Amino acid sequence: MRFTVTYETVTPESAEYGEYADTGHVMPGQWKYSSRNDSLDHANQDYTMSLREALDLASPDQDCGSWFTETSEDRCDYRTGEIEQRAIHPPHNITTASYDRLKRLLGAR
Repeated sequence: MRFTVTYETVTPESAEYGEYADTGHVMPGQWKYSSRNDSLDHANQDYTMSLREALDLASPDQDCGSWFTETSEDRCDYRTGEIEQRAIHPPHNITTASYDRLKRLLGAR
């Protein structure tokens, strides 16, 4: 199975408008690929990785129904107020039983 890891960054300024400052994918090595970067052909990029690689990048604890997200503020820059939240997305064809096993493995609520 191949998973993807995404991120959303909120700054105090973007929060005033109810928006994210940035969003995109995270790859092994902490490389971030912003969805707002028009020079990337996102449709032809392979952002998938193994579950082990995904768990090295994110520590999700919340079940969102079809993906898992972090709820802690461990990725908060207290100097700027910027908060980054990451999520792990399982493959679209994951079975309900496999999703439930993954949920138990992650300890997601």
